[in-house]
Amino acid sequence: MNRIVSTVFAGAVLMTAASCAAPNPASGQRAAASQSPASSQSPAASQSPASQPAVAPAASPPATSLPKGAFSHPDYYAMPGQEITFNVSASLPRGVTVAQYEWDFDGDGVTDEVGPIPVAAHTFHEVFEGTVEVRITYFTGGSTTASAAVHIGRGPWDGLPAAPRNVTVVVTAEFDGVSTVQVSWEPSEAEPYRWGLTVDGIPAGLVEGSARTATITDVHRGRAVEIGVVGFTAGQAMGDSASVTLPARDG
Repeated sequence: MNRIVSTVFAGAVLMTAASCAAPNPASGQRAAASQSPASSQSPAASQSPASQPAVAPAASPPATSLPKGAFSHPDYYAMPGQEITFNVSASLPRGVTVAQYEWDFDGDGVTDEVGPIPVAAHTFHEVFEGTVEVRITYFTGGSTTASAAVHIGRGPWDGLPAAPRNVTVVVTAEFDGVSTVQVSWEPSEAEPYRWGLTVDGIPAGLVEGSARTATITDVHRGRAVEIGVVGFTAGQAMGDSASVTLPARDG
């Protein structure tokens, strides 16, 4: 298993409570009989009726959960003036009858369009970063909402770390066909949050964005091995990678 000496890769309930009141125990009280010396025994003592136990109200049946809508994409990218088609049809179970869809294209809380179908098209004419939202109302009663991120003015790869340059690898130790190697590189642009190291595309470790070298152990060189370096953002988004091939060990 390939290991980096400094840091190893880290992978980039609703409860309901029912309560019921316990019935209070029945309470009763008997009056003591009184007797005078000169008279015969008085009639039997009176008794107050026992109080009825408290009964907890019946719990109401749980409400039927409504289908939860979702957009076909979590993020939408476009340039100003380019039309985007939003779609939530795939997330709704077959046979569910929907009364209407209320679309809020810029997430400002104001409905921009109402219609009977789960698809809507919209054009943003300016740069925008926000959300699109839709309220789905059902004929059986109730409604649910769904949302997705909207990025107008940039593509999905904008802002991600560029591939490093001048990637080199040097063998620093060798034992029984297993090598320890030192990898070096330089950032092409601003340094990322972290750098990731790979061996034949398999994650081998992470180092800080300020690092320019890293050591990887347990590199098996029965054949040529590809050593890669890639930048990550603080949100674990991965940029472009660069790599270098380490030849197979002679003998």
